[in-house]
Amino acid sequence: MPKVTEEYLKEKRKYILECTGEILKEKPLYTVTMRDIIKKAGFSQGIIYHYYASLDDIYVDYINSITACPLLEQNIDTLLHSELTEKEILSECIIAIGRYIEELLTSVGGRTCFELTVFYAYDIEKRAALFPKLKFKQSLGYAQNRVLEYVLNNIEKGIFHPQIPIRSIVMFINSFIDGIAQSAATGTAEGPDGSGDISNMFMTLAKAVTGFLSDVK
Repeated sequence: MPKVTEEYLKEKRKYILECTGEILKEKPLYTVTMRDIIKKAGFSQGIIYHYYASLDDIYVDYINSITACPLLEQNIDTLLHSELTEKEILSECIIAIGRYIEELLTSVGGRTCFELTVFYAYDIEKRAALFPKLKFKQSLGYAQNRVLEYVLNNIEKGIFHPQIPIRSIVMFINSFIDGIAQSAATGTAEGPDGSGDISNMFMTLAKAVTGFLSDVK
Protein backbone atom coordinates (compact mmCIF):
# COMPACT_ATOMS: atom_id res chain seq x y z
CA MET A 1 0.00 0.00 0.00
CA PRO A 2 1.50 3.38 -0.99
CA LYS A 3 2.46 5.70 1.84
CA VAL A 4 -0.04 8.49 2.48
CA THR A 5 1.72 11.86 2.40
CA GLU A 6 0.93 14.87 4.57
CA GLU A 7 0.08 16.77 1.40
CA TYR A 8 -2.54 14.16 0.54
CA LEU A 9 -4.09 14.47 3.99
CA LYS A 10 -4.15 18.27 3.68
CA GLU A 11 -5.91 18.06 0.33
CA LYS A 12 -8.57 15.75 1.74
CA ARG A 13 -9.18 18.07 4.70
CA LYS A 14 -9.28 21.06 2.36
CA TYR A 15 -11.91 19.33 0.24
CA ILE A 16 -14.03 18.55 3.31
CA LEU A 17 -13.82 22.21 4.34
CA GLU A 18 -14.80 23.35 0.84
CA CYS A 19 -17.85 21.08 1.01
CA THR A 20 -18.68 22.52 4.42
CA GLY A 21 -18.51 26.03 2.98
CA GLU A 22 -20.89 25.09 0.17
CA ILE A 23 -23.37 23.68 2.67
CA LEU A 24 -23.18 26.81 4.85
CA LYS A 25 -24.15 28.91 1.83
CA GLU A 26 -27.41 26.98 1.73
CA LYS A 27 -28.33 26.60 5.39
CA PRO A 28 -27.42 28.12 8.78
CA LEU A 29 -24.71 26.50 10.85
CA TYR A 30 -27.00 25.25 13.61
CA THR A 31 -28.97 23.08 11.15
CA VAL A 32 -25.95 21.37 9.56
CA THR A 33 -25.27 17.73 10.43
CA MET A 34 -22.31 15.45 9.82
CA ARG A 35 -24.53 13.51 7.41
CA ASP A 36 -24.85 16.67 5.27
CA ILE A 37 -21.07 16.87 4.94
CA ILE A 38 -20.69 13.14 4.27
CA LYS A 39 -23.26 13.39 1.47
CA LYS A 40 -21.74 16.55 -0.03
CA ALA A 41 -18.18 15.20 0.03
CA GLY A 42 -19.18 11.79 -1.30
CA PHE A 43 -17.07 10.08 1.36
CA SER A 44 -18.04 7.27 3.66
CA GLN A 45 -18.67 8.03 7.31
CA GLY A 46 -15.46 6.21 8.21
CA ILE A 47 -13.34 8.37 5.91
CA ILE A 48 -14.82 11.62 7.23
CA TYR A 49 -14.20 10.58 10.83
CA HIS A 50 -10.64 9.61 9.88
CA TYR A 51 -9.95 13.29 9.22
CA TYR A 52 -12.28 14.93 11.73
CA ALA A 53 -13.47 13.53 15.04
CA SER A 54 -16.56 15.72 15.15
CA LEU A 55 -18.56 18.43 13.43
CA ASP A 56 -17.10 20.91 15.91
CA ASP A 57 -13.57 20.16 14.68
CA ILE A 58 -14.68 20.79 11.11
CA TYR A 59 -16.19 24.14 12.10
CA VAL A 60 -12.98 25.22 13.85
CA ASP A 61 -10.80 24.38 10.83
CA TYR A 62 -13.29 25.93 8.40
CA ILE A 63 -13.58 29.20 10.30
CA ASN A 64 -9.81 29.46 10.78
CA SER A 65 -9.35 28.92 7.04
CA ILE A 66 -11.57 31.89 6.15
CA THR A 67 -10.54 34.42 8.81
CA ALA A 68 -7.70 36.04 6.92
CA CYS A 69 -8.31 39.60 8.14
CA PRO A 70 -5.31 41.79 9.01
CA LEU A 71 -4.00 40.88 12.43
CA LEU A 72 -5.85 42.89 15.04
CA GLU A 73 -3.04 42.29 17.54
CA GLN A 74 -0.59 44.29 15.44
CA ASN A 75 -2.99 47.21 15.07
CA ILE A 76 -3.65 47.35 18.81
CA ASP A 77 0.05 47.14 19.72
CA THR A 78 0.87 49.92 17.25
CA LEU A 79 -1.81 52.17 18.73
CA LEU A 80 -0.76 51.49 22.32
CA HIS A 81 2.78 52.60 21.49
CA SER A 82 1.73 55.63 19.45
CA GLU A 83 2.17 59.27 20.45
CA LEU A 84 -1.56 59.98 20.60
CA THR A 85 -3.12 61.17 23.84
CA GLU A 86 -4.37 58.54 26.28
CA LYS A 87 -7.97 59.31 25.36
CA GLU A 88 -7.23 59.08 21.64
CA ILE A 89 -5.37 55.79 22.06
CA LEU A 90 -8.26 54.23 23.97
CA SER A 91 -10.79 55.49 21.45
CA GLU A 92 -8.78 54.31 18.44
CA CYS A 93 -8.25 50.85 19.97
CA ILE A 94 -11.99 50.39 20.42
CA ILE A 95 -12.64 51.60 16.87
CA ALA A 96 -9.96 49.18 15.59
CA ILE A 97 -11.84 46.28 17.20
CA GLY A 98 -15.00 47.40 15.42
CA ARG A 99 -13.18 47.68 12.11
CA TYR A 100 -11.82 44.15 12.55
CA ILE A 101 -15.30 42.74 13.21
CA GLU A 102 -16.69 44.61 10.21
CA GLU A 103 -13.95 43.30 7.91
CA LEU A 104 -14.49 39.81 9.27
CA LEU A 105 -18.23 39.98 8.65
CA THR A 106 -17.74 41.03 5.03
CA SER A 107 -15.15 38.29 4.37
CA VAL A 108 -16.09 35.01 2.70
CA GLY A 109 -18.11 33.05 5.24
CA GLY A 110 -17.56 35.70 7.88
CA ARG A 111 -21.04 35.37 9.32
CA THR A 112 -20.26 31.72 10.14
CA CYS A 113 -17.77 32.92 12.76
CA PHE A 114 -20.49 34.72 14.65
CA GLU A 115 -23.06 31.99 14.09
CA LEU A 116 -20.74 29.60 15.91
CA THR A 117 -20.22 32.11 18.72
CA VAL A 118 -23.96 32.39 19.27
CA PHE A 119 -24.59 28.66 18.73
CA TYR A 120 -22.28 27.70 21.60
CA ALA A 121 -22.92 30.74 23.78
CA TYR A 122 -24.72 28.74 26.46
CA ASP A 123 -22.78 25.49 26.13
CA ILE A 124 -20.02 26.14 28.65
CA GLU A 125 -18.14 22.92 27.96
CA LYS A 126 -18.01 23.32 24.19
CA ARG A 127 -17.30 27.03 24.44
CA ALA A 128 -14.31 26.36 26.68
CA ALA A 129 -13.01 23.67 24.32
CA LEU A 130 -13.59 25.39 20.98
CA PHE A 131 -13.27 29.15 21.38
CA PRO A 132 -9.55 29.14 22.32
CA LYS A 133 -8.85 27.38 19.00
CA LEU A 134 -10.54 30.05 16.89
CA LYS A 135 -8.14 32.62 15.44
CA PHE A 136 -10.68 35.44 15.37
CA LYS A 137 -11.60 34.81 19.01
CA GLN A 138 -7.91 34.85 19.92
CA SER A 139 -7.51 38.20 18.18
CA LEU A 140 -10.55 39.72 19.87
CA GLY A 141 -9.56 38.33 23.26
CA TYR A 142 -6.03 39.72 22.92
CA ALA A 143 -7.33 43.15 21.92
CA GLN A 144 -9.86 43.34 24.75
CA ASN A 145 -7.29 42.24 27.35
CA ARG A 146 -4.71 44.76 26.12
CA VAL A 147 -7.27 47.59 26.18
CA LEU A 148 -8.36 46.64 29.70
CA GLU A 149 -4.74 46.52 30.84
CA TYR A 150 -4.18 49.96 29.31
CA VAL A 151 -7.22 51.39 31.09
CA LEU A 152 -6.21 49.93 34.47
CA ASN A 153 -2.65 51.24 34.13
CA ASN A 154 -3.90 54.74 33.40
CA ILE A 155 -6.32 54.62 36.31
CA GLU A 156 -3.39 53.78 38.59
CA LYS A 157 -1.45 56.71 37.12
CA GLY A 158 -4.36 59.04 37.86
CA ILE A 159 -4.90 59.83 34.19
CA PHE A 160 -8.27 58.09 33.85
CA HIS A 161 -10.95 58.76 36.46
CA PRO A 162 -13.75 56.17 36.21
CA GLN A 163 -17.20 57.53 36.96
CA ILE A 164 -18.61 54.01 37.40
CA PRO A 165 -16.91 50.81 38.67
CA ILE A 166 -14.38 49.44 36.19
CA ARG A 167 -16.16 46.07 36.35
CA SER A 168 -19.29 47.77 35.03
CA ILE A 169 -17.31 49.31 32.17
CA VAL A 170 -15.87 45.90 31.25
CA MET A 171 -19.33 44.30 31.36
CA PHE A 172 -20.70 47.12 29.21
CA ILE A 173 -18.01 46.61 26.55
CA ASN A 174 -18.36 42.81 26.55
CA SER A 175 -22.15 43.01 26.33
CA PHE A 176 -21.85 45.45 23.44
CA ILE A 177 -19.48 43.17 21.50
CA ASP A 178 -21.62 40.09 22.25
CA GLY A 179 -24.65 41.97 20.97
CA ILE A 180 -22.86 42.84 17.75
CA ALA A 181 -21.87 39.17 17.35
CA GLN A 182 -25.46 38.04 17.77
CA SER A 183 -26.72 40.66 15.32
CA ALA A 184 -24.06 39.59 12.83
CA ALA A 185 -25.10 35.95 13.18
CA THR A 186 -28.76 36.71 12.52
CA GLY A 187 -28.07 39.26 9.78
CA THR A 188 -29.76 42.13 11.61
CA ALA A 189 -26.50 44.12 11.73
CA GLU A 190 -26.09 44.11 7.97
CA GLY A 191 -26.78 46.84 5.50
CA PRO A 192 -26.96 46.69 1.69
CA ASP A 193 -23.20 46.16 1.47
CA GLY A 194 -23.24 43.35 4.04
CA SER A 195 -21.29 45.26 6.67
CA GLY A 196 -24.00 47.32 8.36
CA ASP A 197 -22.97 50.22 10.59
CA ILE A 198 -20.60 48.29 12.83
CA SER A 199 -17.77 50.84 12.60
CA ASN A 200 -20.18 53.63 13.52
CA MET A 201 -21.46 51.57 16.44
CA PHE A 202 -17.94 51.17 17.77
CA MET A 203 -17.29 54.89 17.40
CA THR A 204 -20.29 55.40 19.65
CA LEU A 205 -18.92 52.80 22.06
CA ALA A 206 -15.57 54.62 22.12
CA LYS A 207 -17.30 57.89 23.04
CA ALA A 208 -19.29 56.17 25.78
CA VAL A 209 -16.25 54.46 27.32
CA THR A 210 -14.11 57.59 27.30
CA GLY A 211 -17.08 59.36 28.86
CA PHE A 212 -17.10 56.81 31.68
CA LEU A 213 -13.44 57.72 32.21
CA SER A 214 -13.97 61.47 32.46
CA ASP A 215 -11.20 63.93 33.14
CA VAL A 216 -9.03 62.09 30.63
CA LYS A 217 -6.22 64.43 29.68
